[in-house]
This record gives sequence, structure tokens and C-alpha cells, in this order.
Amino acid sequence: MFRAIAREFGPAKGVISVEPYEPLSPGSGQVRIRMLVSSINPSDLVTISGAYRARTSLPFIPGFEGVGVIESVGASVSKLLPGQRVLPLGSAGAWQTVKITDERWCFPVPDDLTDEQAAMAYINPMTACMMVREYAPSSPFSPGTPVAVNAATSAIGRMIIRLLKHAGVHPIIALVRRPNMEGELMAQLGVDAVLCTSSDEGRLRDRLLEVTGGRGLAVAWDAVGGPQGDELVRALQPGGTLVHYGLLSGTPLSWSLREECLGARIALFRLRDWIHSAERGAVQQALEECFQLIREGVAASNVAAVFPLSDIRQALESVDTPGREGKVLLSLRDP
Repeated sequence: MFRAIAREFGPAKGVISVEPYEPLSPGSGQVRIRMLVSSINPSDLVTISGAYRARTSLPFIPGFEGVGVIESVGASVSKLLPGQRVLPLGSAGAWQTVKITDERWCFPVPDDLTDEQAAMAYINPMTACMMVREYAPSSPFSPGTPVAVNAATSAIGRMIIRLLKHAGVHPIIALVRRPNMEGELMAQLGVDAVLCTSSDEGRLRDRLLEVTGGRGLAVAWDAVGGPQGDELVRALQPGGTLVHYGLLSGTPLSWSLREECLGARIALFRLRDWIHSAERGAVQQALEECFQLIREGVAASNVAAVFPLSDIRQALESVDTPGREGKVLLSLRDP
């Protein structure tokens, strides 16, 4: 059996190694899961970097998302059986051959989803679905309720846009880093406008006001933070909402925004907080909604590449590939 492990914090490519290990037997209320496929997410890389070191113990086995098959169960396990394919949620540890976890954190996967889609069915779909459901402008929608999504070409950015379109929200403005792709991305994403944040650096608020005819944004979804997130807050309509769910820039939003933009609402969304406070039935229902949207293609994700766990360094290099479209997955199946 093998696992990816970080014994110190730092850039993932520099601190992650693969080592053999002998998994334990499941204790009371626990299940032993033979992992099949796991995904590499920004939340994994940020945690490995040490951004959450106050709540992360070393050595650390990454992987907040993946799918596996139950090999065996411990005493007092009543609802799961060996052979069931499940998503083990609620903790890291998916980047290893076998994961031991509590029964209450395991959720069955429908047979019609591939292992690859199942391995991507939790973090992005549930985050996107919950944020759109909670924060999208109320119906009926009108041209007076423009919304924006930054990191729009990322897997979750594309998913949020598809969900907004599915809900009938418009106009939608996509924010991207790469220049000279506006026409291509408008056709590809089906949005109403595309702004390049690198070209519009320092004047993003003005460009957003220009594109919205001076109205500003009703809602903006922010995965970046830092100066770009600040500009999105400044571009909100009175009473508008910034949904802040990521920190790709590594820089937090400015504290001064709360005094500078008194009419703005800054909503912090963290899937981890909801998962650890929700009842099991609510989590199951949310997953079933995601499964259906994946079937419909609305919450499905593209796969950029699949690497065996032994090639973890190459997998992490693939994550950094410019213009990558799709998720990078780790295969834990036997060679």
C-alpha cells in the first residue's frame, strides 16, 4: 500500500513524497476504503503550503476528495457493506491506497457515475450549487441584475457560470487572466461579456461599471481575493453581494472595504463549515442534487489528465500547466 505524504509545509511539488505503509483495520463505527480515484484541488495545495497549519497536523496525507470501494467494516457499522462504492467526506487522506474513516462520513455513489466523475462530485459541484442557490439574484431576473465570476476558466468557475445560466440569470460577466481570448471565451462559456483582469489591472471597477451601464454588480463570485476581490466589492450595486470562496492570490480582502463600501455585503462561503455542521440527511440530499446536475452536464467536470499515485510529482506539475482545462486526477487502482 502507498500514500502521498507531506512531512513539512511548503510548495506541494517540493514537500510531497510517496511512501509504503500498512493500513490499520477499521475500529468500531469505521470502514476501510480501497481508494480508486482522487482529485487534486486548490484546497489540497493550500493546506500543504501551511496556510491552515493551526488546524493541520504533520505528517499530513492530502486529498479532500475521492471515491473508493468499502473493503471491510468495523463493529457497529450498520448502513454500509463491503463492495459499496462511496465518497469519504469530512477529512483529508484520499491520496492513499486505503483510507480508514467513520461510517457517518461515507456516502454511496450511484452506479451510473464513472469513477472519474464520482471523484470530482463533491467539492466543486456542492460548493457551486450551494453558492448559486443561496446568493444568485432573486427571480424574476432582469438586465438590472448583472453578476460576475472571476477565475472563470477554472473548473469551478465554469461550473458556477453553467449553474447561473441553468437558473436563467443574466447578464453574466466572466473575469479571466489570459488576454486576447474574449471572443473565444464568450462563445465557449456562453457569457454576456469577458474581461481580462491582467489587461484591466487597476481599473477593473471602472470596466465593470462600463460593461454594466453604470449599474454595477448585483452579485460577484470571488475565488481570488486580494486587489481583484477588492475591486469586485467596489463594483457592487448598493446592497450587492460578494461571495468570497477562495484565495488564489494568497492575499486576503482589505479590511478597509467594510468602511469604504458600507452598502456592500461580503459573504464568506466555506464548504467545510457547512459539511461539519449539517445533518447527514442534508448532506445526502445535497449530494443527490449534485449527482443529477452532473448527469445533466451542468455540474460535470472535464478531466485534463490522470496519473498514478507513483507519478505524484508529474501530476502536480500538470496542475500548473498554463491554460489547463479540466481537473488532474490520481489513480489509486492497482497497476
